[in-house]
Amino acid sequence: MILLLGRIVFFVGLLVTVVSLIAGFSLLYMNIQNWAQFCFMVVPLGFMLLFAGLSTNVLLEDRSNDKN
Repeated sequence: MILLLGRIVFFVGLLVTVVSLIAGFSLLYMNIQNWAQFCFMVVPLGFMLLFAGLSTNVLLEDRSNDKN
């Protein structure tokens, strides 16, 4: 159950990071400074979620130790 939650958090973090970066640069290009700044401020939150989900998957995933 926790592994599934880690995967969901990973993809949510990836989505938040990519969408906020694209939106931030688009808004900056359209000269909408306040909303662009907000979007850029959301990027570290998305990256934190992405890293937390990745760490959860790496630490809790089953490893196969079969060496033939």
